[in-house]
Amino acid sequence: MQILVLTSRYTATRDIIGEDFGRQTRLFSALKKLRHSIDFFVADYRKFEKKDTKLHGINVAIRPFSIFYFFSFLSSLDNTMKNKRYDVLIASSDPLWGIIGYIFAKKNKTRFLYDLHDNYEIYATYKIPFFRYIDNYVIRKSDLVTTVSYALKDKIKHIRKHKVFVVQNGFDDKLFRPIEKMKCRKLLRLPEHGKLLVYTGSIQEVQGLHILIDAFNDLKNEIPDLYLVLAGRFYKNEKKYFNLNQENIIYLGSLTQDKVALLINAADVAIVPNADNDFTRYCFPYKIVEYMGCNVPIVATKLGDVNRLLSNYKASLCEPNNAKDMSDKIKLQLNKNRINYRKTAIKNAWGNIAKKLDAALKK
Repeated sequence: MQILVLTSRYTATRDIIGEDFGRQTRLFSALKKLRHSIDFFVADYRKFEKKDTKLHGINVAIRPFSIFYFFSFLSSLDNTMKNKRYDVLIASSDPLWGIIGYIFAKKNKTRFLYDLHDNYEIYATYKIPFFRYIDNYVIRKSDLVTTVSYALKDKIKHIRKHKVFVVQNGFDDKLFRPIEKMKCRKLLRLPEHGKLLVYTGSIQEVQGLHILIDAFNDLKNEIPDLYLVLAGRFYKNEKKYFNLNQENIIYLGSLTQDKVALLINAADVAIVPNADNDFTRYCFPYKIVEYMGCNVPIVATKLGDVNRLLSNYKASLCEPNNAKDMSDKIKLQLNKNRINYRKTAIKNAWGNIAKKLDAALKK
């Protein structure tokens, strides 16, 4: 199939094109290997760049997007679709692209797939008057809808029940694999003999970092050689909510993916501390399958598809918004070595996720 993917250049704190990061680049790069021709049309609302590039052999058209660039953006998208005659337009990463994509797919007689990679109701675009009703219409009328989680599929079933496929996030199974712990600590210059709790990802309250820090502070009085190691970027203005300048807290900033894999393997326990809210109930955090791919003991809150993934590993699950239960489960996991989560996670390797999307497209 000839496929055009309409997406944002940025998801949360990451540049998906510049950093080769996330669902869009990894999923569609894997899908391309299944004999599809794929192009990206990417909205840049931060740097406002206009350029054409390639990523994993995929043609990437980056176009500036804002109120001032609105009509030129739409014109460029329309011309792109007319020049190649795509079989499918896939809109992902923001409900605005869902609406724009639906309109231009109909205009160009192209089939339309709407990829819901989050609960879009929490996005800023939903504050636009009547936007919710238009987006719900697009969800109902799209040729196909994919959701990032089973929880999100359940959420939208009052809008649409048929031709909805769950296509979860995945991980690079060659990168996120078990590596010897002490080797990883030496490479990252981390304490070699302490107990390390590790968190990777966006640093913000919605993802429960404040709860994790509370649980850590409770535990470090009991376990003096306990360290909390964090890696990731602060989301927008969230830095003011966190004091990371505390004894035994190590903040490494943003790491490349290969170093994230080292950090996970350096851990005694890796944490997914998501608080219970309208984002975390329906999201699918990359970190959960990355942790599982490394077989490092995990403590994660019982929310959405994370709860589903770890259903056979009850000791890895704790109650959301409960620092005491989190600290109790961390103590339990600190006494364990490697756990073979990988046998469960491997179905979420990007190659296997791409096969699910390929099957959905063929149906």
